[in-house]
Amino acid sequence: MKKILIIGMDPHTIDFTNPEIPQGLTAERIEQGTKTTIKALEDNGYNAELFLIETGNDDLSDLANLLQHKKFDGIVIGNGIRGLKTNFILFERIVNVVHTSAPESKIIFNSLPTDTVESVRRWL
Repeated sequence: MKKILIIGMDPHTIDFTNPEIPQGLTAERIEQGTKTTIKALEDNGYNAELFLIETGNDDLSDLANLLQHKKFDGIVIGNGIRGLKTNFILFERIVNVVHTSAPESKIIFNSLPTDTVESVRRWL
């Protein structure tokens, strides 16, 4: 069974007043979408794990440690990180941590939570 890590923002730390965030999005909707995504991955034969980053946290040592001690076939960096200008530097730092700490893992991007399985299949 291929192992997938999904890296996303902790929805309880997101500033939903940020104009970059779609109107009506809530922590609860993000959590439900994440659960649906993980279930879809598991239903398709993948072992999925979630790693959440708190907004404003720039310490990625826990991520680096996880990647150095656990092998993942693919690592999905969610659009909540990639798609916001306010997260640009964080996104860049995450890519470099993944590249350094898990060089064998495929780096995977989805466009929406609903196409994560398709995105994973593209690389694995």
